[in-house]
Amino acid sequence: MIGKSHLAMAAALAACTAGIGGFFYGNSVGHAQEQAAQKRADDAREAERKKLQGQIDAMSEAAQTKEYARQGNVREIYNETQKVIEKPVYRNLCVDADGVGLLDRAAATANSEDLWGIAGDTRPIADSPAD
Repeated sequence: MIGKSHLAMAAALAACTAGIGGFFYGNSVGHAQEQAAQKRADDAREAERKKLQGQIDAMSEAAQTKEYARQGNVREIYNETQKVIEKPVYRNLCVDADGVGLLDRAAATANSEDLWGIAGDTRPIADSPAD
């Protein structure tokens, strides 16, 4: 009988050892799986961040290009305004046709509209008679 109890005790000890070993093995496998899942999530977030940063950079570049074009239009209108101011102004007419055209272009540029279908129109101002 003592042999059987020792045998049962050894079997119980072996079962406990196997259970504890299985627990630690399962823990390590679960930890490795969790790390792999976290790495996949981090990689996906990084890819999305790079994609969004690329879109932001492209939009910023487009906005900067548009702003340069707008500033060029403003400079052009300013230079043309100097030409219009040099014309004689009569008491019964405050702004001639060229001046009205410049005012329309300035308003369109300020509102980001394309008045003549192309940005930065370089048509010369029509000279009106100085009579």
